[in-house]
Amino acid sequence: MKRPLHRRPRRPKLATRRDGQEPQQPSSGVFSPSDQRDAPRQYWAAIAFVAIVVLAAFWKLATMKGLLISDDLFGSDLMNENFPYRFSLGSALKAGRFPLWDRNIYGGFPLLARAESGVCYPFNLVIFGLFPPYVALNITILLTLLTAGVGMYFYTREIGSGQLSRIFGAVAFAFCGYLVAHLKHLSMANAACWLPLALTLLERAISRDRVRPLLWFGVVFGLQHLAGNAQCAYYCGVLYLLYFAFRLVNHHDELQLRADGPNATRSLVGVVTDKLAWVFVAALLLGSLLAAIQLIPTYEMVSLSQRSGGVTFEYASQYAYDPHDFWTFFYPYVNGDPGDLTYAGSGIFWEDYGYVGALTLLFASYAALRCWRSWHVRFFSFTAIVSYVLVLGPNTPLYQYAFEYVPGMNYFRFPTRLLLLTDVSLITLASLGLTRVAGRIAAASGYAAADLRRVRRSWVFSAIAIAFLIGDLFHFQMRQNPIVDAEKWTKPPQTAAIMQRDASLFRAYCVGGVHSHRRMVELAGGWEGSLDPFVEQREFLQPSSNVLYGIASPAGYANLIPNYIIDVWGDQNRPGIITRTASTQGGVFQPIPLFWKLMRMYNVKYITSFWPFAPAPNLQSLGSYGGAYFYQNADSLPRAYLVGNVVNADDREDALQMLSSDAFDPAQAVLLEAALPNFQHTANVGGNVEFLRYAGNEAELKVRTFSSAILVFSDSYYPGWIAQVDGHETPVYRANITQRAVVVPAGEHRVLFQFRPTTVLVGLWVSLGAFIVLLGCFLGPLFWTKRDKAHRGSD
Repeated sequence: MKRPLHRRPRRPKLATRRDGQEPQQPSSGVFSPSDQRDAPRQYWAAIAFVAIVVLAAFWKLATMKGLLISDDLFGSDLMNENFPYRFSLGSALKAGRFPLWDRNIYGGFPLLARAESGVCYPFNLVIFGLFPPYVALNITILLTLLTAGVGMYFYTREIGSGQLSRIFGAVAFAFCGYLVAHLKHLSMANAACWLPLALTLLERAISRDRVRPLLWFGVVFGLQHLAGNAQCAYYCGVLYLLYFAFRLVNHHDELQLRADGPNATRSLVGVVTDKLAWVFVAALLLGSLLAAIQLIPTYEMVSLSQRSGGVTFEYASQYAYDPHDFWTFFYPYVNGDPGDLTYAGSGIFWEDYGYVGALTLLFASYAALRCWRSWHVRFFSFTAIVSYVLVLGPNTPLYQYAFEYVPGMNYFRFPTRLLLLTDVSLITLASLGLTRVAGRIAAASGYAAADLRRVRRSWVFSAIAIAFLIGDLFHFQMRQNPIVDAEKWTKPPQTAAIMQRDASLFRAYCVGGVHSHRRMVELAGGWEGSLDPFVEQREFLQPSSNVLYGIASPAGYANLIPNYIIDVWGDQNRPGIITRTASTQGGVFQPIPLFWKLMRMYNVKYITSFWPFAPAPNLQSLGSYGGAYFYQNADSLPRAYLVGNVVNADDREDALQMLSSDAFDPAQAVLLEAALPNFQHTANVGGNVEFLRYAGNEAELKVRTFSSAILVFSDSYYPGWIAQVDGHETPVYRANITQRAVVVPAGEHRVLFQFRPTTVLVGLWVSLGAFIVLLGCFLGPLFWTKRDKAHRGSD
């Protein structure tokens, strides 16, 4: 008689083993789950082996003899973007303040609103808070690779791979093309490295019918969000949802089959009502809410940027995958090597790169062909195919369909980053494939205790496969990331050393930073030869490397910026008006008056340039360093100053036109897009401004003025900044497109600017609430168990 559909089948009792231990639960397909009572020395030895392989590959990082300076041909996402923000994080923590704002990037930048800074990622908080910045950077990279490898070891262990097959998978994932190529995008690698551990917890929860692993899964998913790459966390979240749903259905089918035999029918009602399904949904939600302190400020930044409301399909599919790069799965440099400037593909090499090793591909193919009965083989075969088709982007209609109809997909570009799912699928399949091959070598009909020679043969075969994999991946993957001599790199460039001796408040601006970087790449012939040109190129202080030396700049390097800042300074996707302020004639930089106006109003005192400047009365040459022409600008306004006139603009476009006109003088007037009520214009404002305190999240100024005036503070405007004049709150206006301004009455006053973003406060409370709920879920069962024991004892 069939069971009612609404009832979940009970687990069949299994015979007790002769040694008294509980036997293994039957597994799905052809693989048996690993013995959960493996000797601890077995997996500690595996972890140690993976650690040794990682440290051997990156020994220069482990010994602080070298630093990764992964290149993007126009800059380094690692050294010009990821590292400077983490440098700011460490500096703030060591100074005893919470890292909300960095005044050195784009005239001031909200760190939490830029998720990729990873400000709240616990490992960044600890490592960059305790260690010197370059040491912290190396530790972070090594831990990322180790976490990836160890996580894959435990996942393949959970789904039944043999011991050496797990190690094979661990090494393959730690050095897979996706992770190694994206070490330059450190927040992406930080998020991706947790994927196998999250799958481990999902598999453990379902196969053992336990809730606690799902709670830990929520924590891991929260860490992926906090790592700082929303795109990677989103793709992983989609994978988790599909994995859990199909695996839970599969598990119910297995239980039903064992309980009812050939007459078993699928009970979808039982799946939906399974407590694990509801706990999973809660864990997925709580994991996201754990990162609210970072996600909510980031959402505010998105609303101010060109990604507000999502991006267009054309923008998302820029730099599409080159289908010819499919062959890089077999030979990484079939289309050339970017390290020696021979790459000839139309896509971006490191975005298209997913090499996981020749043997990995071979064993994965074997598993897909010969082990199809295994649910995991079927799932990851489909995942590898579908994810790769999506990677192809506009080359197939599937990606456009997903972009238009799957919620959240329209916020991201570079579908090539779905290669993470392709790589993890291939590696999982390879581990299972190697397990099957080794098992066949050991014995045709199972392991025989008397036939030790075949067992040894299978171990030797697996060990040779691991050795070949290590040699293969070391040969190809270690060419992806140039490692420069640490002593040379950590020595401040001469331009920075000169500026560091200037005790005044000023900013520096780099002209032609991208051109200088491209020239250095050409001089070096890529990055597989001498890296000295890269060391010399630091003299330009290309944004945002200025942060590393405590030097402020009106420009920066970030992929998520308010539109009004891009309007002036631009970013890597859209030029600002600064690009229309000069031309080059005969190799000489010829600025127009608007260029000098911007330098003046943004407190730019020093300029590094790829080209020599045409002579100007306000410009003094300070020499040439490493190909960088170095100048001092004598006509820059103070960081904060007083004006008496207001020029009103109708909107941002109107404001940009007024700013560009010769009639607007920033020393005499301020440009506002909002009306200023009851302000009396004054032709000549007398007075002065003095900084009393100027920290990351606040600035206090003493202002003396003979008449009502407007205090223009050239730091960037951003929601969350409040101002007080003598303890009384006053409105903060967005002035001169990007700056801040407040009205100050006549007399002597104390003006206090503080960054108190509501989004951070709301995010903090949401994250704290999610943490408390998760903690309660962890501790609740312990409390009730102790209480029940106490009651039984009293009875």
